[in-house]
Amino acid sequence: MTDLDMDRAALQRRTIHALQVGVVPAGLAMTSSFSAAALTGAQMTGSDTKGAIAGVSLSIGGTLAGIPLAILMAKHGRRVGLRTGYGAGAVGATLAMIAALTEWYPLLVVGIAIVGVGQATTLAARYTGADLATDEDRAHSISLVMWASTVGSVLGPTIGLGVKEIFGDSDSTAGFALPYGVSIALFIVAASVIHVRLRPDPLHVAARDGDGLTFRAPKLSDVASIVRHPLARIALIGMMLSQAVMVGVMTVTPLHMRDGEQNGVVIGVMMSLHIVGMFAFSPYVGRLVDRFGAEIMIALGAILLAFGSEVASHTSAPDAAGHLWGLFFVGIGWSFAAVAGSTLMTASFPIQQRVGVQATADVMMTATGAAAGIFSGLIVEERSFEDLAHWAFFVAIGLGVLAALAIVRRVRVGDEPVAVG
Repeated sequence: MTDLDMDRAALQRRTIHALQVGVVPAGLAMTSSFSAAALTGAQMTGSDTKGAIAGVSLSIGGTLAGIPLAILMAKHGRRVGLRTGYGAGAVGATLAMIAALTEWYPLLVVGIAIVGVGQATTLAARYTGADLATDEDRAHSISLVMWASTVGSVLGPTIGLGVKEIFGDSDSTAGFALPYGVSIALFIVAASVIHVRLRPDPLHVAARDGDGLTFRAPKLSDVASIVRHPLARIALIGMMLSQAVMVGVMTVTPLHMRDGEQNGVVIGVMMSLHIVGMFAFSPYVGRLVDRFGAEIMIALGAILLAFGSEVASHTSAPDAAGHLWGLFFVGIGWSFAAVAGSTLMTASFPIQQRVGVQATADVMMTATGAAAGIFSGLIVEERSFEDLAHWAFFVAIGLGVLAALAIVRRVRVGDEPVAVG
């Protein structure tokens, strides 16, 4: 290994550590706000559909923020983009807190949507972990950043809803101001950590090492580039459909449990366990992707998503155990598909094109999740939670079939398993 390689390896370790320290408070902030959003909206309006819309507005905000964040990063680097995104999350949490105190539903939707900028920022952080990675450890680098989200994200729902239960008035919407207050403080911490510790900017280092290459902003043609590329196409499908299943089931489960008169702390524990599934095993998932191939891991993720959705579909509102286990497996399935899809998307394009295609893929992924979240509320109100979760099972099975076809295609043409680049 040359001195330059050693310097780059040390810088990569430093970058991963800075990102991990930053996404911990960001994850806590985001999930504290999200876990309260649907419940706040439903209590304000008396409508599960409006409650679900309040919750899913986080995904809508993340969708709308993806491209502007990528443009900012392409021009000024990852550090400026991540710092700005987390700062916006603090602004969104402030608006949501004001909405809870004033019982103004439209402001709640706007505030949670701006909190969604923080979600888009954390999605971009996982790609930041891959900027200086080698082909051999790209999936592992992405997964390490995702794994760090576990610490904050798992505690977020339990702390946010727990603080509301302990210190808030259960009969008043104003009690939901407490989880948003927690989010404000922690988004500020996350932005400060990125500002201080993400130096030098990994994207700038990658540009220097690439003889001054420049990173272009996202373009509409990136969609066509992804669709034409067989590996990027299955990566995108895996990211989109897994997001749809995860968000669709996750958004309405707290409302279903509330209808069964389950305690807010139990609902928070359910959300926390779900997020454990999403992030806690990411490093192991990354190693499996690096070793066995992304398409295989997307297929495995689809099986886990289907299993978790089916468990949830057979769980009555008062039954805590079925919700805990079902959402846990939905989270693990999403982790497999997200890590594998993100890795395959990054590996499919040259480095100067990655900022654009990564943002485009994330926008399409979060938009699919937002649509699923909106329709989940309507389906539950018009049909039932059981029907919603059962239909999610069939979407997951469809993803598994598509991933299996991609594996068969690769075997037929004699390609090696594609995992890292």
